[in-house]
Amino acid sequence: MMSVQATALIGILISFVTSSVADTCSAYRGYPGVPGIPGSHGPNGKDGPKGLKGDDGDHGQLLKGQKGKPGLMGFPGRAGVEGDPGFPGIPGFPGPKGERGISMAVTSSKKSYFSVKKFYKNQLKRDTPIEFEGAVVEGDSLNKGVFRSTIKGYYYFAFHVTGRAVICLNIKKGLETKVGFCDSAERGFLVTSGSLVLKLEVGDEVSLQPTDNISVTSGAGADSIFTGFLLFAVS
Repeated sequence: MMSVQATALIGILISFVTSSVADTCSAYRGYPGVPGIPGSHGPNGKDGPKGLKGDDGDHGQLLKGQKGKPGLMGFPGRAGVEGDPGFPGIPGFPGPKGERGISMAVTSSKKSYFSVKKFYKNQLKRDTPIEFEGAVVEGDSLNKGVFRSTIKGYYYFAFHVTGRAVICLNIKKGLETKVGFCDSAERGFLVTSGSLVLKLEVGDEVSLQPTDNISVTSGAGADSIFTGFLLFAVS
């Protein structure tokens, strides 16, 4: 019974409110209400359809930029290890022909020679020409052991000396030593020899001289000889 009355009462109130609101809205509007509380996020949407294919890229290669300006010169580095020698180069071209040389006509008709022998055993003085007492062959004579040239040309000089202990000799042209020879032996006789070729002008002097006090021996089987002769004369 009670529920029927409550239902009837609610229906009367709803009809009353409806008629009142209808009458009121036509003449006056009320203020907007307070915004409601936002609702919760909805579920994620489904994946959309596949997009169109894009344009081709640069195939992973970096584009080359413009060339920059040269940088400042750095400090010199350390010297490296010396490399292996290179291969020989190609031979160069022949040089120009040289000037004609000075004519030196050889004169075979002129002769000059000597060969002298020492007979006596005596002590010799340092840097003094050795004097020989006799001739092995007859030829130019020596003045106190000194040969003096009378023909311009090339000469050959040789000595063969026998002695003891130490023998040191020089062949000199004037005061200039052209060649020196030295030999020694602990016991017995000592034999040494030497030779050279010299170009002499007229008046040049050649001699055989010791460098130290030596004893030169002479006799059977122990000859001491100094020889010289003209190879060829020149003009």
